[in-house]
Amino acid sequence: MKQVVLLTKMLRDYFRGDYTDIPWKTIALIVPAIFYVVNPVDLIPDFIPVVGWLDDAAVVALAVGRIQHQIQKYLAWKGAGPSGPKLLRA
Repeated sequence: MKQVVLLTKMLRDYFRGDYTDIPWKTIALIVPAIFYVVNPVDLIPDFIPVVGWLDDAAVVALAVGRIQHQIQKYLAWKGAGPSGPKLLRA
């Protein structure tokens, strides 16, 4: 999931102090979303093929949708285009 990688990189840059232009509300959306994805206890267990990943994808999509403006600012800061190809390679 490219969005999870992107959100993780945003958090990493924030906590390292490299990119601090993230409001606390954005952090408050990203942290639980990533935690939900990596946590083995889900609403729908991940071991159920396809359906098990839908709730994870929904949580990430909701978070990404709510912070789209912040993501675009972060991508611009990283020097990546809207799809973030350079960002996701590193």
